[in-house]
Amino acid sequence: MKSGNIMFANYLKKIFFSRDHKDIMLKGLYISSIVIFLFLGIVSGLMGYKTVLWVKLSIVIFISILFYSYLKNDKLQLHAILLIIVVELDSAYVLLDQHFNNFVTIYPFFIIFGFFFFFKLRTAVWLTLGHLVYWLVISEYGHVFFPDDPTFQAISLANIAVCSVIATVFAYFYYVSTEMSYEKLENANRQKEILLKEIHHRIKNNLNKTSSLIGLQMMNVENGKEKDVTEVLRKSKLRIEAMAMVHDELYRTDDIEKINFESYIKNLTQRIKQSYGRHIPVKVSSADIYLSLDVMMKIGLIINELLTNSIKHTCSDDEVDVKLEIILEKRENKCILTYKQYSKESVDLDTLETTETLGMKLIRLTVKEMDGEIDVSKGPGLQFNIHFMC
Repeated sequence: MKSGNIMFANYLKKIFFSRDHKDIMLKGLYISSIVIFLFLGIVSGLMGYKTVLWVKLSIVIFISILFYSYLKNDKLQLHAILLIIVVELDSAYVLLDQHFNNFVTIYPFFIIFGFFFFFKLRTAVWLTLGHLVYWLVISEYGHVFFPDDPTFQAISLANIAVCSVIATVFAYFYYVSTEMSYEKLENANRQKEILLKEIHHRIKNNLNKTSSLIGLQMMNVENGKEKDVTEVLRKSKLRIEAMAMVHDELYRTDDIEKINFESYIKNLTQRIKQSYGRHIPVKVSSADIYLSLDVMMKIGLIINELLTNSIKHTCSDDEVDVKLEIILEKRENKCILTYKQYSKESVDLDTLETTETLGMKLIRLTVKEMDGEIDVSKGPGLQFNIHFMC
């Protein structure tokens, strides 16, 4: 018995497993209609109304065929209107056939809700008008041929008309309040799915980039270009943190697509200075510019390399002698990132531009990925200008 219940439950889950609320509703209506008409037929038979019994059983068979067709073809609106037509015809038949006086039929107001549930607003309005005209004709026919039937008296017909108007108004507001809410939820779910896929894609790329960076560091160590293992680990740690901080900034902002440049760079420079135990002043300025996650990730790696290089190769013990400035300007769709290092140290530009250190390689590669350009100049100190589209 228990296994039978489990099989029945699994069968119901299979039938009702759907992400479309309209599909679930239509399947429920088909099953409910089959059960209700079968029950009415059995009761009619027990009470001696053989005609009613066969009519209801015929309807059960027909609805079952429609339900099977729907499960196979999945044409929702077609099978919704077919079910509605069956209910409409049965209601009218019961109402007009005087042999069924003992079987009270309720005017199918709920059908109006069905129109607004399964169909678009314009289609639902036209179907509702057709529905009302249909019942107006049925009522007029009953009023002419069954003048003594209280169902077709003027007061009853007036009540039907008023109730129809009320049902239509409620159905309309149901559509506005419920159906549109479903559409918004569906759009939100689609956006979340897209965002989730994008996040997974970005995380995968970041992990691949992290793996490549560590691999390059290992090659430098093996080739003898890097001898300070502690410094190698520190740089790797800072590069990973520079990428992780972008996601942290994204998490703490209301905009899931844009990150504030100034806030992120200030936090990044603070983290790098703390790692080296240096207190070099760094001025960060931008006109409240927001950039995408991918662009900000690349800028974070560039700033990380430039700042760690400045800290590592600044020989002065007096921190005040070294000042750094990071500026981002936006002109239409183009951004200019400027990194200025004010110090007394002399820099050989030719050596800097031809150096093959991992840091400079990473900067050039990242700028290339941004489809940008980089130029280095000497003034009072050293200045990097990076032009890229944003």
